[in-house]
Amino acid sequence: MGMLDAAITDDQLGGLDRETVQGIIRRASAPGFERFQAQLRSTGGCARPVMLRGVVCDSDGELIWSTAEEPDGVLRKACGNRREAVCPACAERYRQDAYHLIAAGLRGGKGVPDSVTAHPFVFATLTAPSFGHVHTCPLGKDGKPKRCRPRRDVPVCPHGVRLSCGEVHDEHDPCLGQPLCVECFDHEAAVLWNNTLGELWRRTTVYLPRHLAAVLGMTQKRLRKLARVSYVKVAEYQARGLVHLHVAIRLDRAMPDYRKDELRPPDPRFTTELLEHAVHGAVDAVSAPIAENLVAELGQRRVQWGQERDVQRIDDPGKLAGYLAKYSTKSTEQAGGLLHPIAAKEVESAKVTEHVRCYLRQAFRLDQIAQDEAAKHDDKELTDAQRKRRDPRLSPNAHKLGCRGHCLTKSRRWSTTFTAMRQAREQYVHEQLLVRQGVSASQRALAQLDPERRMSRFRFEGVDHFTAGDAFFAAQVHGRTRERPRLAREGPCDRQREKQSTGEEVR
Repeated sequence: MGMLDAAITDDQLGGLDRETVQGIIRRASAPGFERFQAQLRSTGGCARPVMLRGVVCDSDGELIWSTAEEPDGVLRKACGNRREAVCPACAERYRQDAYHLIAAGLRGGKGVPDSVTAHPFVFATLTAPSFGHVHTCPLGKDGKPKRCRPRRDVPVCPHGVRLSCGEVHDEHDPCLGQPLCVECFDHEAAVLWNNTLGELWRRTTVYLPRHLAAVLGMTQKRLRKLARVSYVKVAEYQARGLVHLHVAIRLDRAMPDYRKDELRPPDPRFTTELLEHAVHGAVDAVSAPIAENLVAELGQRRVQWGQERDVQRIDDPGKLAGYLAKYSTKSTEQAGGLLHPIAAKEVESAKVTEHVRCYLRQAFRLDQIAQDEAAKHDDKELTDAQRKRRDPRLSPNAHKLGCRGHCLTKSRRWSTTFTAMRQAREQYVHEQLLVRQGVSASQRALAQLDPERRMSRFRFEGVDHFTAGDAFFAAQVHGRTRERPRLAREGPCDRQREKQSTGEEVR
């Protein structure tokens, strides 16, 4: 093997480094290569697989399966990270699940009736207020980019920085979202807004039915008997470091408890125009307080939605579902932030822009204020909800610029759940193991074993591939997995075009 490695010329590397090529050769020539590829396929080509070592026994202690039968003596399990910047393969699977979850609530499927398309729908984009001038890429009426912030008087801030910019920025310009003056940008207020976003949205969902009732001239009690609001929302980081929300909102008929799982359109009084009007009214009226542990130091500050918003009808449910699902795999990388938690002592050495560094500093400073305030009081008697309102949890979420909570959330009755889709996928794989040819005896025995009698013992061995060659094979699996749906869609179309060109009858 060493002589073969040495015989490889640079022209034969195909753009790969020598270490990767050597790893590919060693893996392909090692025993169990087919089983290794099967493991990669089971993870979808995960870029950071979790390595496990252990056994599975039945309730009598008899060995059914062991990782000793697998290549390298480990089981490779997909990391399941939703962020595309961390693992493209797992993020792609998450995106597809998110697409089906969102689309089911818009057009039916996954247990949702097709009649859901007759419900009133709106799509709203809600943004944060301005906390300082930043570089932008505005578009003119012709769709072409205009100058960033042209000013004839060329004002200067108290720190001596010009508050104007006559450049025409490209959409990929790294300065987009960066403040014209870092000192003038209110990073404290920005961190507080990100941190309070979840409570602000919760209150918005409370205000929305109130405004629906007010527009129709009925009591809230009466409205709750006629209609209910369902939604799915995705959070997106803007280049300036603030989060805005993309929300699909639907009106359903309120059903009695014994039929609460049914989805029916509301009566004709509840129209899309009415829902649009109520959304605007709720967004204008709602506000939320900051965490209680910060009030003593910062005062009774409240956060509100920004003036820029977009509320429109939904014309293409599939396109909207794809749009929202795409953002569900994004994170702070759009703002130049970090993908992992960070300690306070690492802030100054972190490889981020000064704008993001100011976010991190403020997050840790405000968290220290909250912890000092909490130390003055005994919170043992507080409920979990009260403790959540008091503790902003800014330090654990500093890398997310203060924002806490999940990027994609939905109301209970919007559609199916991620758990249900994963269970259906696991059931499908289980059924395939029972009928597929070429499955080893131990794997078939494992599939036939009653889950209640299954006893597993696994030990964590690490994360990531052993060699660069293994990572190359995983990337190849991910590429094929990603292209498979496109080929499945285009295959019938290609065959149809071929029949038409040859004059064959198309059925």
